[in-house]
Formats: sequence, C-alpha cells, structure tokens
Amino acid sequence: QARSESVTDGLPGLSNRRYFDEVYRMRVKEAQDMGTPMCLVVFDIDHFKRFNDTWGHPTGDQVIRFVGAALQGRALPDQLVARYGGEEFVAILPRKHLSAAQEFAEEVRKVVEGKKLLRKSTNESLGRVTVSAGVAELSPGEDGAALLQRADDALYVSKREGRNRVTLAAAAADRRAVA
Repeated sequence: QARSESVTDGLPGLSNRRYFDEVYRMRVKEAQDMGTPMCLVVFDIDHFKRFNDTWGHPTGDQVIRFVGAALQGRALPDQLVARYGGEEFVAILPRKHLSAAQEFAEEVRKVVEGKKLLRKSTNESLGRVTVSAGVAELSPGEDGAALLQRADDALYVSKREGRNRVTLAAAAADRRAVA
C-alpha cells in the first residue's frame, strides 16, 4: 500500500510524475534495446485557469479527475498514463507507432470534448472542457529527454493553432535536417 501511495497522484488516481519518470526511462531503454516503437503523448487541459478562477479549486479538481478518468479509460494495460503536473498529463505507449498514438490521443480528445460536465455542488454547466495534445514517436538513437521535448513542442503547436486538437511531432531526423 505504501508503494502504491508513493507512485500515485491522489487527485486523478493516476500515476504520479515520479513513477512516470521511472517507467519512462525503462520504456525508452526497452524500445531502444529491442528496436520496437514507442510513443509519448502529452495532454494539457485547455483554459484550465479559467475553471479555477471562475468556479474555484474544487471544481478545477473535478475537471482534473474527469480528464484523468478519460485517459485511464482509453489506456491498455501496458500503457502508463500519469499526471505530469498541474493540468498536464502524459501517456507512454510502448510498441505503438505514431498512427496508433494519434488515434489514442484523438479518442481521449473526443471523449473529453463530448462530455457535459456539471458543477457537483450546484449542477451548473461548466461549459466545454477540451484538451490539446502533442504526440511523438521515439526515433532511432533518440533519448527520452528529446522525445519528451518533441511531444511537448507538438502540444504547444496544438495550443497555438486553436486548442482542442492533436498535433504530431516531426521525426527527430526531420527536425535535425531543418535545423
């Protein structure tokens, strides 16, 4: 029980950042050693500050729990979803190519967008909750930090281009060719 509590973020009931870091290192090494694909998806709740400012932190917590449940509900047993920090979440998809990771991210995005959330205390509508996502596939020779940076960069493209969308990161080799 102590181990479970030490690796779980109590609010959404997902893995915490520390456990994500541990599993992420292992999954990157596994993919590199075995030559298998691996993808990382980074999600961010759109306009999250507005929920906290308008409705208060308990309602913001409700939104975090909802998005966490949407992620967990779409993840396969060997996939890890975690709260990365604040309103940001990550999903490690071992043995999955970019197209499968994109499909996963789109499913989560659609589930979140399609649910009408009500404030528990008053039954008032919270308006539309949406998420943006960035998806990246591990490139040969790439380390975990570079993969995370590419997924995060793709997330911020989603945010800049209007939110509530999924953006695929360019392959590491493509980025080096452009640089």
